[in-house]
Formats: sequence, C-alpha cells, structure tokens
Amino acid sequence: MQIHNNVNKYKEMKEYKMGTTYEELFRAMSQFRKLKFSDMFPNISRAEFFTMSMIMDKGENGKITISELATKAHVLPPAMSRTLRGLENKGYVERNVNKQDRRNTYVELTEQGKKITLQTRTSMCEFGRAVMEQVDEEEMKRLISYLNHIYVIAEKEIKARKIEDRKEQKDEEHI
Repeated sequence: MQIHNNVNKYKEMKEYKMGTTYEELFRAMSQFRKLKFSDMFPNISRAEFFTMSMIMDKGENGKITISELATKAHVLPPAMSRTLRGLENKGYVERNVNKQDRRNTYVELTEQGKKITLQTRTSMCEFGRAVMEQVDEEEMKRLISYLNHIYVIAEKEIKARKIEDRKEQKDEEHI
C-alpha cells in the first residue's frame, strides 16, 4: 500500500513539474510577442512589413495575388485587403487587374515600397546580428532544433485532439 501511494505521488509530482515546465516554455516564447520590433520599422507596422516582404520575395516580376498573399500570411483575404489598403494609402503598393483574367488582381511594390522594405530588412538583419553575437551559436542551433521538434509534436497533438473533439461531438449528436 505504501509503495502504491508513493508511485501515485511521484506521478502527480512529475505531471505537475511537466505542467509548470510547459507553462514556463510558453511564457518564455510569448515574451517575444511583447518586443516592439515595429519600433525599428520606418512608418510601417509589423504586418505591413511582412506583407511587403512577401510581395518582394514573390518571383521575378514581384507580383502576387491577394489570395496568395492571404494564404501565405495565414490570414483571411479581408484582413489582407485591409493591410494592403493601408500600404496603398502610404504609396508602398499598388494593385493591378490581370488583363488576361480580370478576376485576378495582382499586388506589387512601388519604388518607395521597395526602398522601405529594403531599409527595414537591413535594420532587421543588423538587429539580428547584434543579438546573435551575444549568443553561443551551438546553443542557438540546439534551441532552434528543440523548438522545431516541440512545434511538430504540438501540431500533431492539436490535430489529434481536434479529431477527438469532433468524434465526441458526433457521438453526442447521435445520443
């Protein structure tokens, strides 16, 4: 009986420790959201910068459709349209209707948009270099590997739990 109680206590302590470690991991990762990278951007938001970068990185002609941008950014098309409207108002992007298929509208950077994107990328590279010079490269590579590994595991767990929830909902509907 004593051994059985000790085993249960050990399991509870181990589960609690894993729970607090999990919380510490997500707290540490969420700290990065608090960093105001946009303070380094010249008159653009973080979302605008990443949108402009995606446009710049798209092929030789630098054109991309709104739906392609939304998919790439993992946002809904209306949210992407709002971001693009702000960038258009600033003179950084322009939309052009595809002459062969009028259902498609392409987005491309203006010369000013290219200039701002390159300036911001340069600032981000300099910032990244300054930070990385203060961190051991091997430790950083291990951290990146661990985070990628945890991400894959977490993604699988979320997918499995979504499926379980759907099955439970269907079972409840049939009762």
